[in-house]
Amino acid sequence: MDKITTKKPKQQNLWELQESIIPADKRIYIPNWDNKPKETETVISFMGSKFLTTGNLSTIISKAGTGKSSVCEAIMSALINPECDGLGFKVKLSGYRNKILYIDGERTIHDTWNSWHRVMQRSETAKPLIVNQLIIANFKAIGINERIKHTTEILQKNNDIGLVIFDGGGDFVADTNSNIEANIFKDWINTFNPTISVLATLHSNPTDNKPRGHIGSELWRRSESVLLLRKVEGTIREITAQFEMGKVRNDNDKVSNFYEWNEEEKMFLTTNYQAVKKNINTEKHKELIKQIFDEANNTTLNYAYLIEKVGTIRNTDKEASKKYTQRNILSLLKKDNNGNYTIGDIFGDI
Repeated sequence: MDKITTKKPKQQNLWELQESIIPADKRIYIPNWDNKPKETETVISFMGSKFLTTGNLSTIISKAGTGKSSVCEAIMSALINPECDGLGFKVKLSGYRNKILYIDGERTIHDTWNSWHRVMQRSETAKPLIVNQLIIANFKAIGINERIKHTTEILQKNNDIGLVIFDGGGDFVADTNSNIEANIFKDWINTFNPTISVLATLHSNPTDNKPRGHIGSELWRRSESVLLLRKVEGTIREITAQFEMGKVRNDNDKVSNFYEWNEEEKMFLTTNYQAVKKNINTEKHKELIKQIFDEANNTTLNYAYLIEKVGTIRNTDKEASKKYTQRNILSLLKKDNNGNYTIGDIFGDI
């Protein structure tokens, strides 16, 4: 007798759903042969590193006055015009989800209009051209309980949104230190379609660079990448992953860029401060190398000797000396066939 088999209906692939907010009966994912998720793509890159990929969350931390909204403007501009000054950011939204939803919960409607206008300027979009890739919503006048409702409605009516920017993640909770409210917000963004990516800005504590409150801790913990905006000197600001809370989970985390307010353009623009700072540091490293080789009275030194001398001159332990040598010294030297290091021609411009 032939074996009777009943073919189960093919499960709909969660990643092929058009809905922006996944219906409750479709939110549980159980993998099988027919529902392999789509490969993740880089939605936002920063200085060539993957900052935010499909379906993930990343955050930007800052104190007031560092230009976090301006950085959000640069990210939106980079979607419209990939060749503009995006302050180190590149944005790519592929497929039908090619639109950004930007939510402003803090500023006046006049500030929001000026922000939109800067996006048009930065992306070199002139009147009467209309940009269909952005939805900018100002929620300052509505209560906290309504903000989730209105955001959900926008997402349900626009299933072409691929990136949501919360410019002020703390604006969706009444108490930033409430663990309950933080979990409600986190659970809510988890209901977004898995092809929607999320970027949130967060305020830091007044005395350090940690994100403020439970909402900050929860979003930081879940984030794929975390950048800090900070003042460097004068009008110079820095965007960097190189701080105690920084991370770039899926790429190089040694990334930074510098920006400065341009009075003529009335916006922050990338500045060459990073190149100047790097050159100054390089000269210091060269001076250290010169001292080591002069004291050794030799043009070829082995790795162990370099570490020992760096530690002696800088008064650091072996582990710190090893890290410093690997980061700053070896790249300026040449390695011979025996594995030793030579000075090459780096002293020519000291």
